[in-house]
Amino acid sequence: MAKQRTAAQAAKRSTGGGPLGAILAGAVSGLGVTFAALLGCSWAYTKTQIPAWCAAPLAACSAALGCFVCGFVLARGVRKNGLFCGLCAGVGFFLLYLAAALLNGQFEFTAMAGIKLVCDLLAGCLGGFLGVTPPKKKKSRLPA
Repeated sequence: MAKQRTAAQAAKRSTGGGPLGAILAGAVSGLGVTFAALLGCSWAYTKTQIPAWCAAPLAACSAALGCFVCGFVLARGVRKNGLFCGLCAGVGFFLLYLAAALLNGQFEFTAMAGIKLVCDLLAGCLGGFLGVTPPKKKKSRLPA
């Protein structure tokens, strides 16, 4: 007797629902959120009187938000090892930041780079943890 596949299993197989599909979905969603956050920060920077020194912390917060979303989506897709998924998301985002800094000619590991590393790792791990944590079900109370 052959097993019959359910519609969910067929959809998962056709869309690449394995780990590679989860990695791709996490990366695209994380980069999209980072892009949108950076776009919002740049709009606020041009429309208001934000000091120039706020640009680097705003960019770090935008990257951390993207790491959170990437870790969350990746952990939701894999459905296990949430902290590891978030850690990988944070490392991936930091490696992108490091490559951009090296291409820009900055060859020193500054304190701001260390802060971005810690923020990306923590945000990714938090997103991964929340991605595998099941939502609490509300207890329905029936009136007496």
